[in-house]
Amino acid sequence: MDWREADLLVLDFEATGADPRTARPLSVGWVGVVGGRVRAAECGYAVVRHHDPVPVAALAVHGLTPDVVAAGRPVEEVRGELAPMLEGRVLVAHHAPLEVALLRGWGLRPDAVLDTLALLRRLDERAGRPRADVTLAGAARRLGVPAARSHHAFGDAWTTALLLLGLAGDLEAERGTVSLDDLLRLGRA
Repeated sequence: MDWREADLLVLDFEATGADPRTARPLSVGWVGVVGGRVRAAECGYAVVRHHDPVPVAALAVHGLTPDVVAAGRPVEEVRGELAPMLEGRVLVAHHAPLEVALLRGWGLRPDAVLDTLALLRRLDERAGRPRADVTLAGAARRLGVPAARSHHAFGDAWTTALLLLGLAGDLEAERGTVSLDDLLRLGRA
């Protein structure tokens, strides 16, 4: 199947930390990609309600203050909104292990996962750029993708969606066609 025939959901969590074993979601942003295009009607953002203290390090990175997190939406509500959007779709994330772990913590298991960080690393290795900047902001700069607000769940999901479209487009220009299997194989975390 051509990658453009797949339904994709680009997802980004901002969390209490970077360790997938202990992190808790603070916010989540998502961007639907269908037919190789971003679907504005399938974009969203939610702050996830917590009453536990927000770690100072997370506060410094994401700017989600305790009052913002306390006023967020209940976990069950956010989970309930994401669950049907994930059905039958490929999950796309930049450094997907954290997103996958947080989704699994909510009892959600994506059918397939495409990690744009892994995809970028493999493409860089093939091009002889093993030490290139693969951070989301760095990758966006290198590919000429306009980066939205960093360390904001929706901003990072939006930037990741544009990065994916750029990477897939570059592969198409090089190869002529790109299958979903090609992207999944290259973008396996």
